[in-house]
Amino acid sequence: ALGRRMLLENPSTYLAFAESEMAETDFLREIAQRTGCGLLLDINNVFVSSTNQQLDPRTYIADFPLDLVGEVHLGGHDEQEDEHGAPLLIDSHGTEVVDPVWTLYAETIIAMGPRPTLIEWDTDVPEWPVLAAEAERAARILAPVLQ
Repeated sequence: ALGRRMLLENPSTYLAFAESEMAETDFLREIAQRTGCGLLLDINNVFVSSTNQQLDPRTYIADFPLDLVGEVHLGGHDEQEDEHGAPLLIDSHGTEVVDPVWTLYAETIIAMGPRPTLIEWDTDVPEWPVLAAEAERAARILAPVLQ
């Protein structure tokens, strides 16, 4: 109806269900295959969810159907603690992308090849030089894969 291919984004999660019938990566793959949509891989969401659930983000990326990715998102998050003192990350789009997310992005780009990349910064937007530096960092990571 829209005349455009839709991309479904992996979410930021803050808890896991006690029972799930399938892994999130399998669920996203199945939706994409049944509908013909593509996937939008948000690397910060992977990092946030993995930290919150004490999982390895590299395992999530290894299981993600990278061949279906049409775009990549990066963003910042807020760091808090839960009631037990464990790290609790909140996807806020209001800070710079942290180094572990940049590293995961670089590893993912090497694995799947270049994809259009968007840095999300929706709150507490800084001065232009900070935004430009984030975009330049993404461009430096993409450059060797584009050649």
